[in-house]
Amino acid sequence: MIIMVNISLIARIHGCIAALALGDAYGIIGQFSMAANKAMWGDMPRDLTKPKEAPEDPTVHAGMERGEITDDTMAMLAIVSSVIKCGDLTIQGVADSLVNWIEETDGFNLPWVGPSTQRAIRSLMDGGDPQVTGSYGTTNGSSMRVAPIAFLGYPDMDRVAEYAIISALPTHGTSTATSGAASIACATASASNPDSGLEDIVTAAMKGADLGEEVGVKYYQTPSISRRIEWAVDLVSNDKSDEDKLKDIYDFVGTSMLTHETVPAAIAYVVMANGDPMQAIRMSTWGGGDCDTLAAIAGAICGAYSGVDSMSSAMLQTIDRVNNLDLEATAQAYHDVALKINPSLSGL
Repeated sequence: MIIMVNISLIARIHGCIAALALGDAYGIIGQFSMAANKAMWGDMPRDLTKPKEAPEDPTVHAGMERGEITDDTMAMLAIVSSVIKCGDLTIQGVADSLVNWIEETDGFNLPWVGPSTQRAIRSLMDGGDPQVTGSYGTTNGSSMRVAPIAFLGYPDMDRVAEYAIISALPTHGTSTATSGAASIACATASASNPDSGLEDIVTAAMKGADLGEEVGVKYYQTPSISRRIEWAVDLVSNDKSDEDKLKDIYDFVGTSMLTHETVPAAIAYVVMANGDPMQAIRMSTWGGGDCDTLAAIAGAICGAYSGVDSMSSAMLQTIDRVNNLDLEATAQAYHDVALKINPSLSGL
């Protein structure tokens, strides 16, 4: 079991935010089909900045500039900015930040903003109550944006889950969506603990999934995310090749935008990558399905685990330049506010 020590709090926060963006931006080159990725890349790529040409790119991300972010990062940054501005995380603050993001980016005309998010934000714009506007949201939008929220509740997993649920409710209020969000937040909180190993991260992800499932609207009957995490990790805990493990995740667990597929698959990628964010992003990109979201989630957990220095500085500079961002400054501002909200972070 590898345990990451001597990584500062700011390096973990910056790593979490930056790896989410990096996974989002470079995960978009992956195809929905694992077979298509294999045809495009051959073996799993080492250098995500130099892809082969896809013969016919059917994805919604066709034509985007390398390093350009999508809704995964945009929604995460909207919520992080709300916490920085308001000094805490509230349901109304989350709702307002997401509405502002959609208005400022003409988000309803962006091809990759998810169906649950679009439906809920239209309702919010019409004056809907953010406690209930997400009552039909089942897809992975709340899970993809939640990772940095972990630092507001660390090390109390119940509190981490509560914050994750607050961040989810305005757009993704079903039990499967709140389960997924709490799972990823708790996994990230565990990854931020210098005493944690990969087994601890998996255990925290399962606990978070169970906590989140208790809260959301049980309108849809979906499988247990906690049990599916256990299953997914078991599928990759053997001597098979990485390609065969990824195929098992793709074929059996699934890698679509459905929360009960995305979250278990992402946790399995974290384990396969041994907590290395760059490797987790490569695996997510090559493994097919909702590649950018899988890469963003797995990358964020591993970024909190291994810190920002474990990532390609050149790729992060590209993301800042292409999207007119300063992720280091954002991470520092979030770090300062998170310490005020949660003094327990001073122990990291």
